Amino acid sequence: MGKIENVKTYSGKDLDTIFFRPMLTGKSAEELGIKIMYNTSVPAKLHFWKRSGDILQQYSASGWKGGAPATKYQKDVAMHKVKAEIGYSADDYFSFVYELITNSPEVNMDDLSGTELEAAETQLFRESIAESIRATMWLGDTSRADTLNTFDGFIKRIVADAAESDSEIVSHKFSKADTGWEEKLLKTLWENASEQLKELKSEGQLAYFVTSDIYNAYEDSLDNVLLDAAYMAKQAGRDSLLYRGIPVIDVQVSGYLDKCPDMPSSFAFLTDRRNLALFVNTNEFPGTEVRMWYNPDLMENRQRAIFMAGCDYLLPELLTFATEQE
Repeated sequence: MGKIENVKTYSGKDLDTIFFRPMLTGKSAEELGIKIMYNTSVPAKLHFWKRSGDILQQYSASGWKGGAPATKYQKDVAMHKVKAEIGYSADDYFSFVYELITNSPEVNMDDLSGTELEAAETQLFRESIAESIRATMWLGDTSRADTLNTFDGFIKRIVADAAESDSEIVSHKFSKADTGWEEKLLKTLWENASEQLKELKSEGQLAYFVTSDIYNAYEDSLDNVLLDAAYMAKQAGRDSLLYRGIPVIDVQVSGYLDKCPDMPSSFAFLTDRRNLALFVNTNEFPGTEVRMWYNPDLMENRQRAIFMAGCDYLLPELLTFATEQE
């Protein structure tokens, strides 16, 4: 067997349950560190409820003295129809899929069924789409000619809004020339945060989102702490980093920043995870599908996905942002 020729098409319920839902729920979604909204109505809306403050009243035997309802913030999120297409030579494609199959201990290599091949092909394409969505979510710009241009990402929206004179986004510049600049940066983001954002710390949803250079520099600074625990962590590595109990998350876009000179080369921001949302929709318009087939004329395996995607943040007062001083 040197090529894979079975045509596979996912649409409707299969598109949801087999292809997209496993990619956008569970551990893979949690690792993104943000809210993921899947198959919501179009136009997509981002919501945030603010807890009411003092609602206790002196008791009275009868009557109603209800106060104002809880404050609700809402923002429409632009959704874009996107298409993903990949073509592999038949030999390369078979090698990729065959490797995925052989790495599974449950597979009997003497009796490969269509189910195992389909699962391996689906995994191959799903991983490619997930990575493209993730990178575009951070660095996307629809005005760009070719790279990550299917929908606008968080950084474009934040930078544009922060530049406005009446912006509520707290932003500043930092320099790597300063000693201990990485910890000073995280401290500054916290100190410059609005009181509304600081009050949400107790709910456990705050997070620093930073580029890899900042993440690595902060981890290196922890290695220099003269404690047995720090020494052990230096040897064993750290699964995650915290600053004042707040997770520090590496957005892992260094490989894309060289291709996106319009983006800041180094950035960090502090926000509530619920303030950021990625939207993916596969059921609100005709033509949505995932298709995989073999083209015998070009001896090429092809994969195509059509769906809708978009992302945005809701409240600027729940975000403090920093970029490197040029």
